[in-house]
Amino acid sequence: MSRSPERVFSKKMTPRRQLVLDFIKAYIRIHGIAPSYEVIAKGLKMKSKANIHRIVHRLQDDGYLSIKPHKFHSIKVVDRSVKEISAL
Repeated sequence: MSRSPERVFSKKMTPRRQLVLDFIKAYIRIHGIAPSYEVIAKGLKMKSKANIHRIVHRLQDDGYLSIKPHKFHSIKVVDRSVKEISAL
């Protein structure tokens, strides 16, 4: 599965994806580093880190996050405003 940074942003976001994105943004704002999948799962009272992995990578595919493979705490929130303006 290719993770192209040039992918067009999808218009729809599920409530669960929005919840995960909001949690990541808040966690980074409070702690200064990105949360692990385990921290996200516990914080949102979800049982499976695999579900968090799937959601986080979907958010990456949709252009909301960037992730460095095989690095801990490497999730970064993408500033979509610049990309949306340049797409006009």
